[in-house]
Amino acid sequence: MTSLERRDCGMMVSVRSKYLAGTSAGIALAAAAVTWVVALGGGGEEGGDGSQSGEPAAAETRVAETTPPDPALRSGTAPPPPVTATTTTTLASSTTTTAPPETMTTSRPPVSTSNGYTPVPKPAAEPNTVPPGGALTKHQAEYIATAFGLDVADVEAAIAELELPPEAAGNAEGWLAPGTYRPADGTSAGEMVQAMVDRRVAQLEERNVPREQWHRVVTAASVIEKETYNQNEKPRVAQVLANRLAGGGPLQMDSIILYPVPEDRIFTTSEERASDQPYNSYKHNGLPPTPICSPDEASLDAFLAPPPGDWWFYVTIDLNSGETRYAVTYEEHQANVELLRAWLEDHPTP
Repeated sequence: MTSLERRDCGMMVSVRSKYLAGTSAGIALAAAAVTWVVALGGGGEEGGDGSQSGEPAAAETRVAETTPPDPALRSGTAPPPPVTATTTTTLASSTTTTAPPETMTTSRPPVSTSNGYTPVPKPAAEPNTVPPGGALTKHQAEYIATAFGLDVADVEAAIAELELPPEAAGNAEGWLAPGTYRPADGTSAGEMVQAMVDRRVAQLEERNVPREQWHRVVTAASVIEKETYNQNEKPRVAQVLANRLAGGGPLQMDSIILYPVPEDRIFTTSEERASDQPYNSYKHNGLPPTPICSPDEASLDAFLAPPPGDWWFYVTIDLNSGETRYAVTYEEHQANVELLRAWLEDHPTP
């Protein structure tokens, strides 16, 4: 655990976990991993070198220097309730054509907590199911191989030979749609990953997203996916992202910085936040150059139709339930940050 830097500007803290097999004092990680990123948009007073030992690292967000966009300039309706069904695609052997989709419910019913908050269960591992949030820089090929009983090397080779839409610019990141598939016996790795790309294209076409916006939508949805696993929180996280994009300047989200980092890690370092790498969301304006993971449909829908709101900050105050607080002002956000600090003291996070 590194230090949590307290600054007079805002902060974004990214917390990543894998599939949860259960929790004890914090977050228990299971083998089939999904990346979970939780954002924290503010800090406290700075002391000395800007850090305090014994607390998790955080990255700064200088939103206080930027005037938030007028929310009246944005329009949008609240998205439908979170989808609890996953699309299932059946594959015939020796073909990449997908059969008409069928749906199946895989989520567990939510349970209300003592404070009235209704958490959304983290995705449960299912046969023939690729979890959302995987990245080619880390575990995506392993997820696909595990789901369908394939060899990782074969999956990696198949991904390198994919037929991608021109909008992907030759990069498969974000274009392998997660979800449940029903491959026929003998389906090859190449057929499997091509079906995942075909599903992503179909998702964009079904939503009437203009082709010139495909890259932007998939990229933004991937950031939302990394910022929260909680389907109930994705719409409001999407609105914060939309507000920051409309305001211009760096997004300052750790989930973006961590994309090229090879190891699984919770927090960024001051060196990473000062680096010149293209995914440094503290130096470069707007969205990252490519998607940073494989988002699900809920993340796509959240970005396409976020609820109206002038939030500029958010922080997940319970890393087990995903309960998140949103704020318009930095002062409001600081109060929410203290709730996370209190939670971390009671639930040490690996």
